[in-house]
Amino acid sequence: MATAASSVNRSGPRPWVAAALSILLPGLGHAYSGRYLRGLLWLSPVIAAFFGALLVLDFAVSDLVNAALSPTVLWGVFWLNIVGAVWRISAATDAFSLASAESAHVTTAIGVAVGWSMLLLLAVAPHLIVARYTLDAISLVSSVFVADGDLGVHEPVIPIGTDADIVPDPALPVVVPGSARVFESIFDESAWDPDAIKVRIKIAGDRHQSDDAPFLSFNERVGARRITVLIAGGDAGPGRGGMRTDTMIVASMHTGTGRAALFSFPRNLGSIPLPEKFKSAFEGLEKRLAPAPQPLAEGEEPPEWESCECFPDQMNSIYSHTRRWTRSYPNEVDPGMAALRDVIEGLMGVNIDYYMLLDMAAFVDLVDAIGGVDVYAQKPLQSEVSPPREGDAWAKVDIEVGWNHLDGPQALAYVRARKGSSDYARMQRQRCMVRAVAAKSHPITLLRRFPAIVDAVRHSVVTDIPRLFVADFIATASNLDFDDIQTVGFTHAYWQDERDHLGHPVPDVEKIQNKVRRVFAGLGGDKPVDVGASECDA
Repeated sequence: MATAASSVNRSGPRPWVAAALSILLPGLGHAYSGRYLRGLLWLSPVIAAFFGALLVLDFAVSDLVNAALSPTVLWGVFWLNIVGAVWRISAATDAFSLASAESAHVTTAIGVAVGWSMLLLLAVAPHLIVARYTLDAISLVSSVFVADGDLGVHEPVIPIGTDADIVPDPALPVVVPGSARVFESIFDESAWDPDAIKVRIKIAGDRHQSDDAPFLSFNERVGARRITVLIAGGDAGPGRGGMRTDTMIVASMHTGTGRAALFSFPRNLGSIPLPEKFKSAFEGLEKRLAPAPQPLAEGEEPPEWESCECFPDQMNSIYSHTRRWTRSYPNEVDPGMAALRDVIEGLMGVNIDYYMLLDMAAFVDLVDAIGGVDVYAQKPLQSEVSPPREGDAWAKVDIEVGWNHLDGPQALAYVRARKGSSDYARMQRQRCMVRAVAAKSHPITLLRRFPAIVDAVRHSVVTDIPRLFVADFIATASNLDFDDIQTVGFTHAYWQDERDHLGHPVPDVEKIQNKVRRVFAGLGGDKPVDVGASECDA
């Protein structure tokens, strides 16, 4: 019996072993069967791919990320992945056939069917994962970030409800994209920040970066060594007529020191100063919101009406009034966000490079996608807020003082709660939430949860961040010190003494700009000033 068993063991290569080895590495099953030259032919594309990967590793990380954000490159990866799957299966099939012809091992039809089913699952599974990630990346890049020259996307991405609030478009003169803002920055000598006026225009494709200006591209205006983004959160949801930007935060990152600051504005600021180019755009709205005229004495002439040249309603409704201003902003992804950006630039006295708008549903899904966030509550909070989408339950939060882990709905209730609180406490929580989300944006987390993140943001985020700059953003964010993020809320100390006739606080522009100046000086200095990050910690 021992002799018979030995004879069987020496009766040629086992077909399933040969097939499995070639699934793992094309050509390995052929080597097992003694077909070394044939195995080398099947292995040669793998060897070429290996050396190609070594060459790719010599490129800068930013170049690799930029390539990964190119739909052309991503589609190339997708089809190469398909070819790779076919190649592995073909190698396994060839190895199985050769081994079967030389083997005395008997395989039944059922055994062949079961065996190949298992091998195909083993072969295809990793390629399906790569295909899913690649398609998700293509969807994200195509739907969220702006391609070169791909501006003027005026159809709203986020459902925004009624058009009842829209103010007629003042139809400003059409200009070359970015040119007017560039010249304003260059010649506005009143701008106190020297970085804000160091604006350069470079021809398309010239991405040679210097230590003085790390984010340069065609028709872009960016301050040296700093990138500033307006982040707005919309309140669109069930039972709401439109979308107002209840959350308005300006984030600025210094690329040299790794420090950042978050500035937030109350939603209920009123009488907001306007840029010169559309100071008269809201006169009709101003008249509608004006107080009823006082009775006139007999023979008394009515006073001549004079515009405040301001935005007369609450600040959070600037977006809803201007989101259809496609003639005034013909080259913007979202005219409403462009108008809000311009207004906030005037309040702060700095250039805001980009904007990002997301709705409540996207926020909930994003927090869930990254596995929740950790926030420090300085006071107990119990509240519930309206659901982010039709059919969802009301979002609730019930936390105590100390560190708390929040899922998406809890995070939404945390940043929107006003019961037993105030707008200004809510602003503080919103700043801390931005910081908490940023702290969870570790590359490993982003990769592991990438499909869920894509599902959360691809139809619910609007931004004018160019695809070409995403790698720079990632590199800058990865160098941030999350324990040294300064947070500032423009609340009572930054208001004028009197409110407007609607009861809205009126911003004190000089105080706001002085505060921004001091904080920016700290971001670029050896020692930060006006540190406010403790509001988010124990």
